[in-house]
Amino acid sequence: MTRVLALLPGDVGRQLLCFPTLETLQRHYAHVEIDVIVEPRSKQAYRLCRTVDNVLTFQFENRNGAADWGNLIGQMRDRRYDAGLTVSRDWSAGLLCWLVGIPQRVGYDNLVLPPWVRFARKRFPSVGGTLADLSGACLTAAVPPNARPYDAQRYHDLLLGLGIDAPCPEIAIQIPAEDQQWAQSEQQRLGIADKRFIILHGGTGAENSDDEPSQFYPVRSWESVIAGYLQRQPDTPLVVIQSAENQDWVKSLVSVCPQLLVVTPEHVGQLAAFIEAGHLMICADRAPLHLGVAVKSRLVALFGALEPTRHLPPAPYFAGLKSLTSKVADIPPIQILEKVWEVS
Repeated sequence: MTRVLALLPGDVGRQLLCFPTLETLQRHYAHVEIDVIVEPRSKQAYRLCRTVDNVLTFQFENRNGAADWGNLIGQMRDRRYDAGLTVSRDWSAGLLCWLVGIPQRVGYDNLVLPPWVRFARKRFPSVGGTLADLSGACLTAAVPPNARPYDAQRYHDLLLGLGIDAPCPEIAIQIPAEDQQWAQSEQQRLGIADKRFIILHGGTGAENSDDEPSQFYPVRSWESVIAGYLQRQPDTPLVVIQSAENQDWVKSLVSVCPQLLVVTPEHVGQLAAFIEAGHLMICADRAPLHLGVAVKSRLVALFGALEPTRHLPPAPYFAGLKSLTSKVADIPPIQILEKVWEVS
């Protein structure tokens, strides 16, 4: 095995969850060259990856024309891959690998079939069944999609299709030195160098989780969490993460909690470096959550409908809170504070 392709549509968080799979591939095949195809919004994740050689981008969710697909197929064919992996359950990912002649094609069983195939199966069972079988035949190996509670392990199970049966490593990232220097400079600017500070991240926009809709925790509830924390730890600096997509939320939060400090990372590398420097982070289920897992930061993560075990591995310094109503806004502030004291 000398060259492997991974098709990884999805957000930055999904890329981070796939890092253990890519790491095991590199360990198993000492000289393998690993390429990934990701959406443009997620390319920045590979600033932190030690194992990938080439990052190709493709807007999977767009209505791409023949020229777009032709260009992608041409790039894939030129690389002459030995194997292809896809985390997508869309049958077209396996078809794409088959079209370019990748000999080993691994994905999940129970593929999501296109509407016209589902229609054919209902109206014309014999024809529809044949089309469904052909869709599955695009893969040379299929693994169960829901065998593990933690998504990183579930993605890692794809390697069973290549005959690799190895433990799933933890998410590991490599933060560039310039990003670590930026984080240190920001701590100096904020006057919190050498202090234990708490990070708050509400999550929105480009960092949204693909697994559940963006849901803001209400500003008034954040105010209660902040007041409750400072009542017990009055000298602890609290830093809110700002991005281009959540400026209004940050502005509203700072207006009621003027003691908050604000930091604005330009990309995922700077964000990872700042999270690593913090003592604890309270965040929604977004890319910062997975960065916090990677750097082993203390975490309290807020979930709506998604089970926390999907995105949090078991560890005493990680705590997930799932809303009883599937709405993050309905999580009581007191429950957040209780989790904070547990992991602190």
